Amino acid sequence: MAQKIVKEDSGAKELDNLVTKTLGVLQENGVYACLLFLFSRSDREEVRARGIRNALLETLNHAPLKTLQLSLPGDSKTWTWEFVSKQLLEDVKLFDDLDALFLVKELYEQTLIYARYGAKAAKVESKGTR
Repeated sequence: MAQKIVKEDSGAKELDNLVTKTLGVLQENGVYACLLFLFSRSDREEVRARGIRNALLETLNHAPLKTLQLSLPGDSKTWTWEFVSKQLLEDVKLFDDLDALFLVKELYEQTLIYARYGAKAAKVESKGTR
């Protein structure tokens, strides 16, 4: 998922900044705040934030996390905060299971760390091609 975040974004410096901020929110305030932060980005950062949050949400639909599977419609532009928070709070009940919540937090941290490394590598590559 980290590779997907980096591959789908062409602004390495801006991506690095937003991923770093997102990682900070996740580490200081947790999964709920992290997702809320990504949904609250301004128009300038909205597209980039959508790519990050979609990748994070999609991780819940992969193998060992099948118990946390979200019912997300195909078009990610329709994934509103209200819809996603209802899924996490009421349908999946992620915040009722402390072990699952810590697993998701750790998974999100690793994904964002690798996305940050990828964005930094992309910045270095873009400087080298000028």
